[in-house]
Amino acid sequence: MNQVKVNYLAVAVASIAMWVLGMVWYTALGSQWMAYNSLTTDMTKSFSGGAMAAAYGGAFISYFIAFYCFTYVMHAFQVNDIKGGLQAAFWSWLGFTVTALYVSNAFAMRSFGLTLIDGGYWLVGFLIGSVILVKMKKKETPAQ
Repeated sequence: MNQVKVNYLAVAVASIAMWVLGMVWYTALGSQWMAYNSLTTDMTKSFSGGAMAAAYGGAFISYFIAFYCFTYVMHAFQVNDIKGGLQAAFWSWLGFTVTALYVSNAFAMRSFGLTLIDGGYWLVGFLIGSVILVKMKKKETPAQ
């Protein structure tokens, strides 16, 4: 089996793309998302700078870990083109991400609309990230 060559720059670019997508996605759907989470504008204004920095920093680290691991998924399924990357992203999202979101939200008695907003974000983010990872993929070398 070939060694996985992780392109850390590609993982970072995919993570940044996911982070930027989040800003756009949740700006567009922010009022619905806040309603599903029972948040008000006054409540969000009370978040401290440190709490927000921790949330945004933690999100970026989480995206980095997700795309790092996704590099291994793509390697395991021998993804070498955009079509394969998009398929791997979709099936990974369906099998692991949106199902976990649904279960967590269902048992927390949150609206299915929240699962649609958050699940849609993760789907689009993984699709974009998969294209970035494929386009920036390093050549793999045989194991020694």
